[in-house]
Amino acid sequence: MKTLLALLLLCCCGCVDVPVEGSVAGSAAKALTQPVESPYQGLDPGYKTEETAHFSLKAYSTSLAVQYSSLCEQNYTRIMQDLGLYSFVPARPYNVVVYRDAAEYHTKTGQPDWSGGAAYGNALLLYEGEGLKATIGHEMTHLVFNEYMGLSQAAGLRWINEGAAVYEESRSNQASAAFYAEKVITAVAPNPIPFSQMVNLVPQNESERNVDRWYAQVGSVVGFMIRQGGSFSFSIFLSKLRDGVPVDKALEDTYSGLWKNLDDLERSWKLEVQR
Repeated sequence: MKTLLALLLLCCCGCVDVPVEGSVAGSAAKALTQPVESPYQGLDPGYKTEETAHFSLKAYSTSLAVQYSSLCEQNYTRIMQDLGLYSFVPARPYNVVVYRDAAEYHTKTGQPDWSGGAAYGNALLLYEGEGLKATIGHEMTHLVFNEYMGLSQAAGLRWINEGAAVYEESRSNQASAAFYAEKVITAVAPNPIPFSQMVNLVPQNESERNVDRWYAQVGSVVGFMIRQGGSFSFSIFLSKLRDGVPVDKALEDTYSGLWKNLDDLERSWKLEVQR
């Protein structure tokens, strides 16, 4: 277990916030919805680029570029299916940069030592290593979620954003799936975070993401919603939230036969995790 925990901590992802200028709330919200480019340094000369339907990927060899772009497309397809975003089309291909190793990644992106990858604006920043698959599953979910919801809306629904990312990380990587499953059993089920706190409580230090039961819980909740209600219903739920409908109202409108509000969802979810 200690070895697995160390691996998951190593591949912990850095979800980078988009900087906002100005102090007026309306201007801030507008700024958050604008496409941004991350201030990272690119690969050294000689890198190769592979273009696919949804990605422009750069790596240090043609074989790696082809391999990782294929992996990105596989994750993209699964994420769209799981979240029910069948008709959503990104405005432009996502830029993916795969650095040679952790040292180059940290030097050129300025990310903290614990970060194993970052989503920033339209870019996904990665490096070759054991945690790559988990990082792609997690951070790509943020790219899609942020663009679909609009960054200002996504920031206000962090529990769903992170929950979807944890769920997709688990779907993309067996080690992550095993870790989170055990975390739900040992830390979440015996002492669930009340939903009234869960939707507002966001850990401040993402270096502790994989040892904090909040992430395991929100991943479990989002996965539960997708399994119980189906991907299509989940997409309707997201579209209502994107339009500014409150969470309770969005739940009632979408899942009237299952849950009418967060309290109903909480009771139903607890029955599953505590059985």
